[in-house]
Amino acid sequence: MTTGQTAGNPTTRPTASEPPAPPANWARPVAVLALGSFAMGTDSFVLGGILPQIAHGLHESTGAAGQVITAFSLTYAVTAPFLASFTSKLPRKPLMAFALALFVLANVASAAAPNLTLLLVARVAAGLGAALYTPNASAAAVALAGPARRGQALAVIMSGLTVGTVFGVPIGTALGQHISWQSSLLFVAAVGLIALLGLMATLPTLPLPPAIALGQRLRVLTHGRVVAIVSFMLLASAASIMVYTYIADVLDQTAGIRGTTLAVTLLLWGAGGTAGAFGSGWLTDRWGAGRTLALAVGTLVVTTALLSFVSVVPLVMAIMVVNGAAAWAAATPNNHRLTALMPHLPGVVISFNSSGIYFGQALGAGLGGILVGAGISGGNLCLSGAGLGVLALMVHFFIGKFRRPETS
Repeated sequence: MTTGQTAGNPTTRPTASEPPAPPANWARPVAVLALGSFAMGTDSFVLGGILPQIAHGLHESTGAAGQVITAFSLTYAVTAPFLASFTSKLPRKPLMAFALALFVLANVASAAAPNLTLLLVARVAAGLGAALYTPNASAAAVALAGPARRGQALAVIMSGLTVGTVFGVPIGTALGQHISWQSSLLFVAAVGLIALLGLMATLPTLPLPPAIALGQRLRVLTHGRVVAIVSFMLLASAASIMVYTYIADVLDQTAGIRGTTLAVTLLLWGAGGTAGAFGSGWLTDRWGAGRTLALAVGTLVVTTALLSFVSVVPLVMAIMVVNGAAAWAAATPNNHRLTALMPHLPGVVISFNSSGIYFGQALGAGLGGILVGAGISGGNLCLSGAGLGVLALMVHFFIGKFRRPETS
């Protein structure tokens, strides 16, 4: 029985003099938590590869179908900070089990939706489950591993998201291309169900984290520099997701890529994303957050613009690898400069950075849907995404002009 796990009160908060000792077998429950992150990562991106099938199946335009990604991302972005505050006194294990159960049922409901309206409702429910699960999974991993292994535990949780992109998205896309778009969502639900069963079997009772009032969380947004840094993340995320949401149509129009070739291309994009996610930490330690972010977003702008006119399939695949690396390389250095700015509230500022990412996904998918609905070509959609990336760079250089030494 670990500290804070007593017969009278299974969720007693640990005192400062008696920190909870991490279990010796922390790796197994953390791996189970990462499996849940794998499901979340797959769910966030797989719909981009099967939007044409969803649109055809529901008798909607591709632009209208793209709003299902907006619904998921916007729900996550808006609700995550509030859910973290409102659920701060609830025991972690049943809370994450509920979040996973909601996520699984929402994906089953998404697969069963007979029209776009009900699909949007189901995607909102899935976004709620993800917003409730993902931050708590990271916090639980840190509590399980202890301070000495905090970095390892967080890396495992992040690897679940990136591996979901590398392997889960191509698998889901292939299912959607060759069977039905519903099978993609049922695949996500199945992974989420396995994670739920694993969580119930392996996760011990955890002490409650220190409560942070909603007002204290929201006061962070009165800090202009924090708002600017989160706004940069929002624009960078929007630049990437505007094109990725409609990537099936974009690559079909520009290079004739579809079917299995599309799944392979998305696999390569995800592999590049994994390299970018892990490599950005190494670059940040050596170059600083500012230079790493400039390189990442600058590369994102160039590669997104190149996708507008390059039609040779191997070259497109190579560009997608670099594009994926650039898209995934921004979050870590941006978290670095936020936590350097407010080291007393690291979890809060990181949660707002996550909200910025999902707000950006909602913005990019929503604007992209409007443009696609208006008849814009795939090539011009890429140029529009590159334009959002240029705006992100402008915000970044504005922040850098007035930077403090510790946030460089």
